[in-house]
Amino acid sequence: MAAAVPARPGPWMTWPFLPDELDDLQRRPGATAWILDTGDGEPVGHVQLTPVDDALRIGRLIVDPTMRGQGWGRRILVLALEHARAGGVPRVQLGVLASNTPARRLYESLGFVADTETLDAPIVLMARNV
Repeated sequence: MAAAVPARPGPWMTWPFLPDELDDLQRRPGATAWILDTGDGEPVGHVQLTPVDDALRIGRLIVDPTMRGQGWGRRILVLALEHARAGGVPRVQLGVLASNTPARRLYESLGFVADTETLDAPIVLMARNV
C-alpha cells in the first residue's frame, strides 16, 4: 500500500519508522497507522489515516527510498481509498510538500485536486471524493 514518491515526504519523516513512533502515531484519536510489506514480510511503506470531520486524512505516507518508483505508493493510496469507501467516508484529503512534484503527480493521477488557495504555500492541500 505505498507508491513511488521519489522526493522526501517531509524533513520530519524517516524510513524506517521506529516501533515507538508508530505507537505514538496510532494514539491520535481515531487514527490508524499501516505498514505495507512486500508479501514476504519486508516493510516497504507506511501511511497514517485519521478521521477529520466528514473526511479521512492521509498522512505520513512514506516509501522505503530503495523501493521508490515501483508503484508501492500507488498501492498504499489505493488501499487507503478502498478503506475510506468501505467505511462510508465521502472525502479523502492530504497535504504534500509543494516541492514534491513526483508525489503531487501521483496524487493527481488518482484524482486528487489541489486547493488553489494553497498552491503558493509550502504545503499544498489536496482532496478527492471517494
